[in-house]
Amino acid sequence: MEALQALVLTNAQLRKLLTEAAKQGAALAVRELRADLHQTPEDASLQKLHAYLAGPASLANPQGHWAHSGIIRQIQPTARGKPKSTACFMKFQRETGLSGCPTRQSPAYSKRREWSLADIGLAWNAYYRQR
Repeated sequence: MEALQALVLTNAQLRKLLTEAAKQGAALAVRELRADLHQTPEDASLQKLHAYLAGPASLANPQGHWAHSGIIRQIQPTARGKPKSTACFMKFQRETGLSGCPTRQSPAYSKRREWSLADIGLAWNAYYRQR
């Protein structure tokens, strides 16, 4: 017969152990929430877009998520770390057919158009595979 290891705790020791575990869990949750609060909606969209381009399975409904040209230009920054130019984006848009894809007005910037992440992903893959 194999010997089993056992740990015997008093009621006070068990409460102390559980209280400490709860404190650590709460501290972790607060740190994550604070990090989320400091993130702008554009940063969140850029992270979703990066994740989607890296692995399309990372997003369940790419048609329900949108990004505007400012975010798309930040996907692959220049050598100096700046977003690609508007001229580069216009060329990308023309050559990939993204300009013909359905768009919506940006809720935050009414004059900006947004494309679904699915359409951006298709255009991105087509444009950068041939280069």
